[in-house]
Amino acid sequence: LTGIEVAPAMRKASLPPAVGAWRVWTDNFVGTPVRYKAAVQAVCRLPSGRSVVWWVDPGILSSGIFSAAAWHSAFERLQTSFCGSAGGLAQLNGLLGDVWGLAASDYANSIQDGPLLQDIHVVVLNVPPSSKWAGYFFGGNNLLKSSSPNSNEALALFINASQMKMDLNFVMSTLLHEATHMVNFYQRSITKGVVHDTWLEETSAMMTEDIVAPAVLGGYNKVLSYRLPIYAASGGNVSYINWPTLADASAHYAMGGGFGAFLNRRYGLAIYQQLASGCSDAQADSASAALTSYACLDGLIKANGGAGFSDEFARFGATVFGQFPATGMPAGYGLPATNAGGYQLQAKDMSQLTLGPAAALGSGHRATSHIFARDVIGPGKSVYVRSGVVVPANTTLVVTIQ
Repeated sequence: LTGIEVAPAMRKASLPPAVGAWRVWTDNFVGTPVRYKAAVQAVCRLPSGRSVVWWVDPGILSSGIFSAAAWHSAFERLQTSFCGSAGGLAQLNGLLGDVWGLAASDYANSIQDGPLLQDIHVVVLNVPPSSKWAGYFFGGNNLLKSSSPNSNEALALFINASQMKMDLNFVMSTLLHEATHMVNFYQRSITKGVVHDTWLEETSAMMTEDIVAPAVLGGYNKVLSYRLPIYAASGGNVSYINWPTLADASAHYAMGGGFGAFLNRRYGLAIYQQLASGCSDAQADSASAALTSYACLDGLIKANGGAGFSDEFARFGATVFGQFPATGMPAGYGLPATNAGGYQLQAKDMSQLTLGPAAALGSGHRATSHIFARDVIGPGKSVYVRSGVVVPANTTLVVTIQ
């Protein structure tokens, strides 16, 4: 039956290629497609019955990026974090669902599960230094070449070897981020025919980096250690829902990752999981009105007991630009440590981060943005008065006293 999932025990496991097998992979990142030859270096099996096949570009060693010993160590750590019944991908699948399935049979131009499950391919390439990406997922690779000639016809995740050398923890977390996009592509685009706007899709993937990645990376949390400091230093006036091109979105990633972590500590795993399964943001059609991604997230917050997006977003902004500590805060503020569905979410003391100067407002407040002003009472003063404060329509003013 089209669209009905078969229990894992009823499906046949994948039959991955042998270690040492070669094939050509097409790098379809923004720009002209580039082809690389790579060989299978390892294969691991997942609880779902799928295999993860690890393809490695020989240029990684021949170029001198890694020595043989350093590559062996880095590659082993990458596999360990991702593979196995307790690895990051198995945990991600348990939380959000599988990366592919029988719903794809509705699309004749796509690859299919059956009679064997599709493998998941992690392709590590020696791309040029000018390649800014650490890793990526591209849904076009799930199409047949007959409809998309540059498709790899595979469930593929790409990793930049140079980025592995620079910061392995960052890349291991990125691999789980990109795997979340792979899950969302199937669970939402293929199964439901709906997609999140870029800002919400990226937030969803960074919520994985806050929940799952620390559990398999010895506590390393890219959102807390990398994203939030960037957002605090930005000075604000970053528009969350108006995401620029991915190459120019550092402050937007920082904001989205931080807000995702804030929601994780407020609502546990509920909103994170429901972003994959329970929110059908889509364009209007003959049967229903459009549901924007903003309305999607606003509705999930309300369904889980919150007042809505604007309230949570204001609390998050106050937490960051008020430099709130992790403990001793009023309910609903700060980034305290908490347990969410068995995952230990770490605390973040925002008072230890460097706050950048407040962003200029020459073009006004941008939609879904934060801005701040800081006043200081002089020595020996016990009274403070500020008059003429104007709060623009459709904005929230939060005053913090420290």
